[in-house]
Amino acid sequence: MKKYRHRPFFRLAMKTLIMLLCVGLLPAIHSAAPAQATPVVGNQISPLLINSQYVLFPGKLAPYIQAGRLMVPVRAFAGALGAQLTYDATTKSATVSLLGESVGQLRAGQATAVTKDGNTIALGVSPQLQEGVLFAPMNPILSGLKKVKWENMYKVLRLKVLIVQGRGDTVLPQAKSWQSVTPFGDLGGEHHNPFYPTLLTQSADSKGFRLSLSVINASGFVIPKGASSLEFVAVNSQGQAVVRQLPGPSQPTPKAAALSFTIHVPAAPDYVIFNSRIE
Repeated sequence: MKKYRHRPFFRLAMKTLIMLLCVGLLPAIHSAAPAQATPVVGNQISPLLINSQYVLFPGKLAPYIQAGRLMVPVRAFAGALGAQLTYDATTKSATVSLLGESVGQLRAGQATAVTKDGNTIALGVSPQLQEGVLFAPMNPILSGLKKVKWENMYKVLRLKVLIVQGRGDTVLPQAKSWQSVTPFGDLGGEHHNPFYPTLLTQSADSKGFRLSLSVINASGFVIPKGASSLEFVAVNSQGQAVVRQLPGPSQPTPKAAALSFTIHVPAAPDYVIFNSRIE
C-alpha cells in the first residue's frame, strides 16, 4: 500500500498545473514562431514569349501539362494577350474574345468549345478547375481566335520557348498596352532577353507579395558586370500594373549561370511581364 500513499497529492498538483496553464499564469513550454506564408511555386513550363516579352503566371496560376496539352489559366491568359474575357454565370462558362474573333463555352469538364461563327471545336482535354482557377488547353483556344499564331523555338542552350504573336501584320493588343512602360520590348538581337526564366515563387509578406524569379543566362556568352538590366511588370486581376526595374548582376555572369531576382508588389498579380537586356 505504501507505493500509493502520494497519489491524492499528485492528482491535486496536476489539476492545479492544468488550471494555471489554462488561465495563462504559467508560460507554455514551447512558444510557436510567427506563421510564415509558404511560397507558392510556379514552374515555367515552356515559357511564353508574347510580342517578344516573357509572360509568367505566378503561384497557382502557373500553366501545367495535361495529356500532352499546355493548360493555361483562362482569365490571366486572356489578359496577357490583350483579349476580353466574359463569364456566363448561368452556364458557368467563359468566352475569350480577341480582334473580332471569340472562343466560348469554355467550361470545366466539357471537352468542346464554340467559335464566334458557331463552329464547335474539340479541345482535346477538358478545362479544369484548380483551386478556383479555370485552366484550358492553349492551342485550340488560339486556333479558334484565328489571328494568333504560336510556335515552339529553342534558345542558344536548347531551352524551349513558346512564341505567341499575331498572324501577318497583326499586332496583339498586349503590346500596345505596355509600350509606355516596357521600353525593352523593341530591343532585338542578342541583347534582348539574355535571361531565360525557369522558376517563379510568390508569397505574402508585410509589403504585399514577394515574387522571386530564377533565371539562366541563355545568351551564349559571358555577360560583363553591370552590363545588364531587368524589368518586371506585374499586372493584377483589375488590369493595374506595377513596374519594377532592377540592375543586373554586379559581377560577370558566365554562360548558363543560374541567378535569382526578387521584387515586392502590393497585390497578387495575374501575370508578370519579364524583360531583360544587355546595355
